[in-house]
Amino acid sequence: MNIEIKNCKNIDAASISIAEGKLNIKFAPNGTGKSTIARAITLGISENSDLGELMPFKLRKDNPENKQPEVNGLNSIQQVMCFNEDYVSQFVFKPEELLSNSFEIFIKTDAYREKEREIEELVSNIKQLFSENKELETLIDTLKEMGSAFKTTKTGLSKSSTGMKGLSAGNKLKHVPVGLESYTPFIQSQNSVGWIDWQTKGCDFADLSDNCPFCTSHTADKKEQIKKVGQEYDKNIIKNLIAIIGVIEKLGDYFSDEAKNKLTAITMLKDGLEKEHEAFLSTVKTQIDNFTEKLGKLKTLSAFQFKDGDKVTEKLTAYKLELQFFSELNSDQMQRTIAPINASIDRLIEQAGQLQGKINQQRSEMKKTIERHHKDINEFLTYAGYRYAVEIAGDGEKAQLKLRHLDHDEHLSGGNQHLSFGERNAFSIVLFMYECLSKKPDLIILDDPISSFDKNKKYAIFEMLFRRDAGSCLKNKTVLMLTHDVEPIIDTVKALSHKFSNQTSASFLKLDTGVIEELPIQKSDVQTFAEICSNALSSEKDDVIKLIYMRRRFEITDDKGDAYQVLSNLLHKGNDRIRGIDNREPKDVQGNYPEMDQTKFDGGCTEISSHLAGFSYGELLGRVCNVTEMRNVYAACTNGYEKLQVCRLIDHEENDAVIEKFIKQTYHIENEFICQLDPAKFDTIPEYVVAECDKIVAGLSQ
Repeated sequence: MNIEIKNCKNIDAASISIAEGKLNIKFAPNGTGKSTIARAITLGISENSDLGELMPFKLRKDNPENKQPEVNGLNSIQQVMCFNEDYVSQFVFKPEELLSNSFEIFIKTDAYREKEREIEELVSNIKQLFSENKELETLIDTLKEMGSAFKTTKTGLSKSSTGMKGLSAGNKLKHVPVGLESYTPFIQSQNSVGWIDWQTKGCDFADLSDNCPFCTSHTADKKEQIKKVGQEYDKNIIKNLIAIIGVIEKLGDYFSDEAKNKLTAITMLKDGLEKEHEAFLSTVKTQIDNFTEKLGKLKTLSAFQFKDGDKVTEKLTAYKLELQFFSELNSDQMQRTIAPINASIDRLIEQAGQLQGKINQQRSEMKKTIERHHKDINEFLTYAGYRYAVEIAGDGEKAQLKLRHLDHDEHLSGGNQHLSFGERNAFSIVLFMYECLSKKPDLIILDDPISSFDKNKKYAIFEMLFRRDAGSCLKNKTVLMLTHDVEPIIDTVKALSHKFSNQTSASFLKLDTGVIEELPIQKSDVQTFAEICSNALSSEKDDVIKLIYMRRRFEITDDKGDAYQVLSNLLHKGNDRIRGIDNREPKDVQGNYPEMDQTKFDGGCTEISSHLAGFSYGELLGRVCNVTEMRNVYAACTNGYEKLQVCRLIDHEENDAVIEKFIKQTYHIENEFICQLDPAKFDTIPEYVVAECDKIVAGLSQ
């Protein structure tokens, strides 16, 4: 696939090719826009996402052509998962588990889901009785409402529960207090709660005047009666009373005749509840709670309700709803309602052997999966040098991935507060891999995932991500890896290419004035730096450039003989154009630099001539010391790497400290890799550094 990105932050245009079913490594210097590419693709697949956040700053104020961020070529991609800092902060190292939703990710494999489907087919008849029966659903909801109206404590029913609040003071809707008889039509109206609320609020103004706060007529002799409404009635208590009466009426014939009569009598009490009433309500609550719990288990019946060692026949028999043990619910109406459920359980019991076998198979697969994950993750931690181990702990759907230290037996909470920055990143990317295996996205993006690790840990992570069975890692998945680290390319394309045969597609991204150009990287492009220098000597490059490469070749091969000393003196603008004074030699005891012996000087020149035909020390020294000449050499350079070397050669002024360090140290010999990409072909120098070099060279005095 080919993805086109336009007008996204620092990228005016980019065309990114992605080979499906492979690891696509895109190597690029910092500042190229790797994270912008990742974000653009992630936003680009969502219909509801807004690419506006990627609008380039240069277009936010002045945009006469109305250019907008665009991402094209994503038609074949439905889901993208991206590993970056946002992923780590959102999903990893949660307080109770290492990764959110551990069960779904680590245990619900395809094999597990297949067994789950087969078990679901066996129990579907029972569950359909719930999904296709609105009357039963209403009954369950009403029973739960009745049960939740009464809370229990160690001493009995809680006085603060809504049912107790409604019944404790008696039914003052039925039994209107003495002196308030004239208000009976209002108290017993359908909107009695609203009337009581209105009445009690008005009473707050009764003392302001002898007139009625509602009609303004003279009512001094009725003030006490008006106030008594608020003293006898509380809108919340009446609201709770009406609610519990309503629930009992809705359940109606689902109660036994005796229970229904008792409950009706309780709701009509004049002076509130006595102990015997509370004891009866407690019995009703207990039976309702147990009954609804059984119904709930049947409604969500699954393999997880059968623990290891449970016999399916015995478990299913216990799920039957025997009304003889629910005396308060033992009615003809309830019997008719639950009869189909019990009959369906009986039919499932006839298939108990088959169900038992599938549950056992699922448990076995689950156990193997957990053991495999334990082994794989903990081996990775060992190879990477981390003294931690993981464990999937908890039963069934409550299983979670936990962390512990090898020197400590208990599980650690989360992991953020215990792990170092590097440890957190290593854990995170491995956990991300498992989530990808679970969710199976069309494209997996790794945004600079391993650059901060040392070489051993890098390869341990790479081995974990790409070098195991395809079903256990990201091998053969479509992966886009954006990195400024060349080592993954050296490993997969060159050093260990036999292990990654046909699994990797590598390329270099070069940003030039807002446009990203993609250059494929082949095995032959990964060379030792000695090879790169040797190839430069046989090229058509300027002799000054060739001398720079030659000296670096002597350095990397640790051949610091006479030829190296001559080149050092030449490139450092030695002041004796015939004999030369080698300022790279240590000072003698008198503090003077020793002069180079003529024989050694001549020998060095002869050796240089064997690599560079027509070499003339005096002529080349003259060119190196001539600013105009060196500006011409700089202008003729076709890549940033060589421009950087020429800038280092001719500039002796103090510049910005950061740029100075980059120019004079970042690409010094000790920072070269044994193997790397040819910098003349793959221009890894950031655009802003080359721009600074241009300024430095342009500003040099003659």
